[in-house]
Amino acid sequence: MSVSQRLLRNQGLRNLVPPRVKAMFAENRVRLARVSRHTELRNVYHCCLHKTGSQWIRKILADPDVYQRTGLRTYAYAPRLPEARKNRGYRGLRFETPFPRNTIVSPLYIDLEGFSAIPKPDPWRGFFVARDPRDIVVSWYFSSSKSHPTRSNPSLQRTRDHLATMSEEGGLIFTIRRLHDYGLFDALRSWGDVDQEGLLLLRYEDLIGSDSDRWWQRLLDHCDVRLEPGERRALLARYSFKTLSGREPGQEDPGSKLRKGIAGDWRNHFTPAVRDVFVEVTSDLTTRIGYPD
Repeated sequence: MSVSQRLLRNQGLRNLVPPRVKAMFAENRVRLARVSRHTELRNVYHCCLHKTGSQWIRKILADPDVYQRTGLRTYAYAPRLPEARKNRGYRGLRFETPFPRNTIVSPLYIDLEGFSAIPKPDPWRGFFVARDPRDIVVSWYFSSSKSHPTRSNPSLQRTRDHLATMSEEGGLIFTIRRLHDYGLFDALRSWGDVDQEGLLLLRYEDLIGSDSDRWWQRLLDHCDVRLEPGERRALLARYSFKTLSGREPGQEDPGSKLRKGIAGDWRNHFTPAVRDVFVEVTSDLTTRIGYPD
């Protein structure tokens, strides 16, 4: 196991590293890699919501093999935001100036309106990763109550202290209302079945499912990352749930940011009361975006 993989498995050590330092490492780890091919794309935009495997996908896109085939470095906007612009929710996240050229902007937590307003140099590509919103609720609950670092985030620490006074059922209901106020469900709904040139819509469930290799090929092809099948499989193996966590998918560690690695876990946590509040808040969102009960 490499040093980087050992660090990824050590939650305590990772939590000591400031987000900006993590982003700088991801962007600069390719510094010594020799580019074998430059893509014609000026930018790639990894659009998503929180708790949709965004950091996992960013790690894959930041791999030196991707850089060698594209000449594009990853770029994280969130650690660079001024304090006044942080935690404004999806409705308030807007960019009036272009992102740096020759970068993969990843992750970009944004709704469709905000993405459409970003000035983009041609040619560009973008993709959006959706996830069952019920699984997002469960993932956010465990992340906020147990695993996400709070050392430099006093607001999250207050949330964690508040969740500690609740039952799991109460905490999930609190989470549903919090995500609604933050605009996450509206942001997910905004992408819907949008059909826009240059944009690819994906589901987190497909990227981790039994047919994940085909979906990753589609995604990498869309982003003009030209890898041979064996190279693609080796890339994905380096960032598999088992490699990064040391556990098989489904083996849970509630205190890890890589908690369980499966889809559909909401069925193990949604009580009738939680379901009622979820439907009250989100209406027909799940069926509207293709997630049946």
